[in-house]
Amino acid sequence: LRAKEFLDRNEVINARREWYHAGDRFNREQLIAQAVLANQMAWYFPAIRGISQAQYWDDLDIRFPMAYQQSIKDQAQSRQINSTWVYAIPRQESAFMADARSHAGAMGLMQLMPATARETARRYAIPYSGNQDALIPERNIALGAAYLSGLHRQFAGNRVLASAAYNAGPGAVGRYNGIPPYAETKAYVERVGILHQRYAKN
Repeated sequence: LRAKEFLDRNEVINARREWYHAGDRFNREQLIAQAVLANQMAWYFPAIRGISQAQYWDDLDIRFPMAYQQSIKDQAQSRQINSTWVYAIPRQESAFMADARSHAGAMGLMQLMPATARETARRYAIPYSGNQDALIPERNIALGAAYLSGLHRQFAGNRVLASAAYNAGPGAVGRYNGIPPYAETKAYVERVGILHQRYAKN
């Protein structure tokens, strides 16, 4: 109840702290119930986290939520890329945590670097007034889908290379003329491919 109150007041960090504190005392069945409740609240990251903590792999709706469905479908259609691929990126990047920030400075659902967000906004005429805009889910999806579509065109429609470029940067893919030999990027490309297939079944 405390977590939900914080969430209603948009105090998301405090909400997560309360939610995780409660979950630390739960058994497996309670963790599953907590994950189901989070998913019903459209609070996707705690739902995914909880169902993973419980090691309950059968609930695919929680593990692979159709989050921000209208925004993702609209942006994918607008940018002429596959919506299931767009779903795979934020699921891998942030597990749909809208306020996610990486140590490197990447922001939001699709983990865009500030410079990438600014340049993408300029190139595609997407409204953008600063880093806080990248934490608005719909704006982040618009920026991420636009950037992804640009990579898709840059690499001649090769989704694998575009995914690698999303992770390691297009310069690295160009230098190696393929997937860079980085363990992180190789794992990323494989995971995005699996997620793309998973979402294609929904």
